[in-house]
Amino acid sequence: MSRHQFESPLSTQTLAQGLAEYFAANPSLKRQESLLSPEARQFFRSHDIVHVLYGCDTTMPDEAVVKLSSLFGTTGGAGILRGYANHETLDIYTKLPLGGTLLALLVSPYLIVRTVWRCARQTQRWPWVENHQYLETPLVELRSKFGIVVAHARSAATAAREP
Repeated sequence: MSRHQFESPLSTQTLAQGLAEYFAANPSLKRQESLLSPEARQFFRSHDIVHVLYGCDTTMPDEAVVKLSSLFGTTGGAGILRGYANHETLDIYTKLPLGGTLLALLVSPYLIVRTVWRCARQTQRWPWVENHQYLETPLVELRSKFGIVVAHARSAATAAREP
């Protein structure tokens, strides 16, 4: 079941509202942009948008979905891998909990296949960089336009059917 409104496949929040909810739920992710390189600033902005658009929280399995969706479901493609090599990004990875990382690796074969399959079925790739024009568009419309299936679509559909 979705914990946040932006995680729901039928969320009528705009992308901007979804981002606001994402940052409110994860205040430690609000970065002081003046301390980031321009490349890191763009990378984190695009990465955070993928979290919201694909309905992902910040658990390790969902982080895996975000990485895969960024690679296969956006126009960034393999070029986004450079963003993971920024020193600002590497600092984050040194602080990740070992248990969460191991759990993500255990479920990753399923996540990899499911996420790549969903991305391959998208009607078009999400623009990794040039996406400002979509900030005021409802998430449900963006997901429909791009053919994006949120990470927890099946569990959300099940929860909607429960009394």
